[in-house]
Amino acid sequence: MFLYLITMLLCTGNAYRSDFWPINSIIMAKKPRVNPAKLKSTLISIQSRFETGKVNKMSDIGDMYMTGMIAALGIGNNGYVTKFSAPENFTINDLLKLSDITNTDVELIWQVVKKQAIKNYTKRDISHLLHEENEANEKG
Repeated sequence: MFLYLITMLLCTGNAYRSDFWPINSIIMAKKPRVNPAKLKSTLISIQSRFETGKVNKMSDIGDMYMTGMIAALGIGNNGYVTKFSAPENFTINDLLKLSDITNTDVELIWQVVKKQAIKNYTKRDISHLLHEENEANEKG
Protein backbone atom coordinates (compact mmCIF):
# COMPACT_ATOMS: atom_id res chain seq x y z
CA MET A 1 0.00 0.00 0.00
CA PHE A 2 2.80 2.42 0.93
CA LEU A 3 4.61 1.75 -2.33
CA TYR A 4 1.37 2.36 -4.23
CA LEU A 5 0.94 5.79 -2.56
CA ILE A 6 4.51 6.82 -3.31
CA THR A 7 4.10 5.72 -6.93
CA MET A 8 0.87 7.71 -7.26
CA LEU A 9 2.47 10.81 -5.78
CA LEU A 10 5.41 10.64 -8.12
CA CYS A 11 3.28 9.93 -11.19
CA THR A 12 0.80 12.75 -10.53
CA GLY A 13 3.53 15.26 -9.76
CA ASN A 14 2.02 16.14 -6.38
CA ALA A 15 5.20 15.16 -4.56
CA TYR A 16 7.02 18.05 -6.18
CA ARG A 17 4.53 20.75 -5.22
CA SER A 18 5.81 22.92 -2.41
CA ASP A 19 2.37 23.10 -0.80
CA PHE A 20 1.93 19.32 -0.79
CA TRP A 21 4.26 18.49 2.09
CA PRO A 22 2.99 19.75 5.47
CA ILE A 23 6.54 20.42 6.70
CA ASN A 24 6.73 23.41 4.34
CA SER A 25 3.86 25.13 6.11
CA ILE A 26 5.50 24.48 9.48
CA ILE A 27 8.80 25.96 8.28
CA MET A 28 7.04 28.93 6.74
CA ALA A 29 5.22 29.62 10.03
CA LYS A 30 8.55 29.96 11.86
CA LYS A 31 9.43 33.28 10.17
CA PRO A 32 9.66 35.94 12.87
CA ARG A 33 7.06 38.63 12.66
CA VAL A 34 8.92 41.80 13.37
CA ASN A 35 7.15 45.05 14.08
CA PRO A 36 9.34 47.60 12.21
CA ALA A 37 8.21 50.57 14.32
CA LYS A 38 8.88 48.71 17.57
CA LEU A 39 12.28 47.51 16.33
CA LYS A 40 13.31 51.02 15.28
CA SER A 41 12.24 52.40 18.66
CA THR A 42 14.17 49.64 20.45
CA LEU A 43 17.34 50.26 18.43
CA ILE A 44 17.19 53.99 19.18
CA SER A 45 16.58 53.27 22.87
CA ILE A 46 19.56 50.88 23.02
CA GLN A 47 21.80 53.47 21.36
CA SER A 48 20.66 56.13 23.81
CA ARG A 49 21.20 53.87 26.82
CA PHE A 50 24.76 53.04 25.75
CA GLU A 51 25.61 56.67 25.00
CA THR A 52 24.29 57.90 28.35
CA GLY A 53 26.03 55.13 30.29
CA LYS A 54 22.82 53.52 31.53
CA VAL A 55 23.83 50.01 30.41
CA ASN A 56 25.76 48.34 33.23
CA LYS A 57 25.31 44.79 31.99
CA MET A 58 24.15 43.35 28.70
CA SER A 59 21.06 41.80 30.24
CA ASP A 60 19.83 45.40 30.78
CA ILE A 61 19.14 45.55 27.04
CA GLY A 62 18.67 41.83 26.34
CA ASP A 63 15.01 41.90 27.32
CA MET A 64 14.18 44.76 24.97
CA TYR A 65 12.01 43.44 22.11
CA MET A 66 13.75 40.08 21.88
CA THR A 67 11.91 38.91 18.76
CA GLY A 68 13.03 41.94 16.76
CA MET A 69 16.57 41.93 18.12
CA ILE A 70 17.01 38.21 17.41
CA ALA A 71 15.91 38.78 13.81
CA ALA A 72 18.04 41.92 13.43
CA LEU A 73 21.18 40.25 14.80
CA GLY A 74 20.53 37.06 12.85
CA ILE A 75 21.16 34.72 15.77
CA GLY A 76 18.98 32.04 17.33
CA ASN A 77 16.95 32.44 20.49
CA ASN A 78 19.27 30.25 22.61
CA GLY A 79 22.36 32.07 21.37
CA TYR A 80 20.75 35.42 22.08
CA VAL A 81 19.78 34.51 25.63
CA THR A 82 23.21 32.96 26.31
CA LYS A 83 25.15 35.94 24.98
CA PHE A 84 23.14 38.61 26.77
CA SER A 85 23.23 36.76 30.10
CA ALA A 86 26.93 35.79 29.79
CA PRO A 87 28.55 38.37 27.49
CA GLU A 88 31.88 36.55 27.43
CA ASN A 89 30.14 34.40 24.80
CA PHE A 90 29.77 37.33 22.38
CA THR A 91 31.98 37.12 19.30
CA ILE A 92 33.62 40.15 17.77
CA ASN A 93 31.20 39.77 14.87
CA ASP A 94 28.22 39.88 17.28
CA LEU A 95 29.52 43.10 18.82
CA LEU A 96 30.07 44.65 15.40
CA LYS A 97 26.54 43.69 14.32
CA LEU A 98 25.04 45.14 17.51
CA SER A 99 27.05 48.29 16.99
CA ASP A 100 25.95 48.51 13.37
CA ILE A 101 22.23 47.98 13.86
CA THR A 102 22.03 50.35 16.85
CA ASN A 103 24.39 52.93 15.33
CA THR A 104 26.41 52.84 18.55
CA ASP A 105 30.17 53.14 18.94
CA VAL A 106 31.48 49.59 19.31
CA GLU A 107 33.83 50.78 22.06
CA LEU A 108 30.87 51.68 24.29
CA ILE A 109 29.44 48.20 23.85
CA TRP A 110 32.88 46.61 24.33
CA GLN A 111 33.41 48.41 27.65
CA VAL A 112 30.17 46.97 29.08
CA VAL A 113 30.89 43.47 27.73
CA LYS A 114 34.50 43.53 28.97
CA LYS A 115 33.54 44.76 32.45
CA GLN A 116 30.93 42.04 32.85
CA ALA A 117 33.13 39.31 31.34
CA ILE A 118 35.98 40.17 33.73
CA LYS A 119 33.53 40.07 36.65
CA ASN A 120 32.25 36.62 35.56
CA TYR A 121 35.72 35.22 34.79
CA THR A 122 37.04 32.36 36.89
CA LYS A 123 40.81 32.27 37.12
CA ARG A 124 42.26 29.20 35.44
CA ASP A 125 44.67 27.10 37.50
CA ILE A 126 47.49 25.72 35.34
CA SER A 127 49.93 24.99 38.14
CA HIS A 128 49.68 21.28 37.40
CA LEU A 129 50.96 22.00 33.89
CA LEU A 130 53.95 23.94 35.19
CA HIS A 131 54.89 21.47 37.91
CA GLU A 132 57.44 19.51 35.84
CA GLU A 133 59.10 22.70 34.60
CA ASN A 134 59.40 24.03 38.16
CA GLU A 135 61.01 20.78 39.33
CA ALA A 136 63.53 20.88 36.48
CA ASN A 137 64.43 24.50 37.33
CA GLU A 138 64.91 23.61 41.00
CA LYS A 139 67.26 20.70 40.15
CA GLY A 140 69.33 22.68 37.63
